[in-house]
Amino acid sequence: MLKCEICGDVFKTAQGLAGHKRLRHGAYGFADELGSALTSKQLHRKVVNRLGEKLADRLAEAILETRGQEILALYLEELSRQGLDLRSLVRSRDIRAIIVAAGESNLLLPLTEDKPECLLEIGSKTILGRELENLRACGVNDIVVVRGYRGDKIRYPAVRYYDNRDYKSTGILKSLFQAKGEMDAEFIFCYSDILYTKEVLELLLRERSDIALVVDIDWESHYHERHLHPVSEAELVRVEGDRIIEIGRNIIPPGEAHGEFIGLARFSKNGAGSLKVIHDWAVQNYQDRAFHTSPSVDKASFADLIQELIDQGYPVSHVDIRGSWAEIDTVEDFDRVSKHLKSILKVS
Repeated sequence: MLKCEICGDVFKTAQGLAGHKRLRHGAYGFADELGSALTSKQLHRKVVNRLGEKLADRLAEAILETRGQEILALYLEELSRQGLDLRSLVRSRDIRAIIVAAGESNLLLPLTEDKPECLLEIGSKTILGRELENLRACGVNDIVVVRGYRGDKIRYPAVRYYDNRDYKSTGILKSLFQAKGEMDAEFIFCYSDILYTKEVLELLLRERSDIALVVDIDWESHYHERHLHPVSEAELVRVEGDRIIEIGRNIIPPGEAHGEFIGLARFSKNGAGSLKVIHDWAVQNYQDRAFHTSPSVDKASFADLIQELIDQGYPVSHVDIRGSWAEIDTVEDFDRVSKHLKSILKVS
């Protein structure tokens, strides 16, 4: 069996792999090159002359993935000029996603000996590949990935990359803020070791508060078959009404928890600004001393900064779900989720 080093798909023959790479990945560069010519009458001729009839459909798909919003805007403008203005029916959002994929994941050895955990295959698709599919299916095409351990292996097209070279000695918060310059507008934050259904993301995108975290209120059932990832490792939350008032590992008694933060959050433009302000403050004040559950801000978790936001009076909302997600933190998790993928994500 041969594996595509770009997306991880598996093929029986070298010819099949070569054809896949040409069709699936080769079109992206050309799509970007032609993106600015979308309104040109010569576009179809250029496609056919350069790629041939058989690749025209694949190129169209690639262009839609990378330039879909632009195509839609141009189409709606043309309809407006013809007297049919539908632009008010489409809610265009300037939103991106930041996925943190820097951790070393020692609990997943030997599976992660030569690759980061986000490239582990669950049901023939990588964890990261599934996340990218969900984001793009929900109209989030501006995607950033922060790499660390074996980061050179992560090479998906139409994604921007940042690297945390100190991933061994720092925490997820340090990795996230390698992409601080990308936090100038609404964005989705995501752990790279989770699987979730498209419906979970759609629910989060409908939330309009400045800061919102997805919380599984059926979280206890998630631990019935988990022995190597105890409840003490869960990022549990306590709430009052629609606000989260406490979040973290091993600080909330399970019986008092409203649910578990799954590693998926949304920040409005104002929320992103607040996140950066509090992070800057934390860096100045907690560089060499304990910051919530971590020994320093450099080693801090995402939940640590969220707790500081809460403590300083910033409202943090919760978007509740019941299941429809999974975390891959140990080899035991990998085996369990691979076995029960269909029931967890309702996919084949």
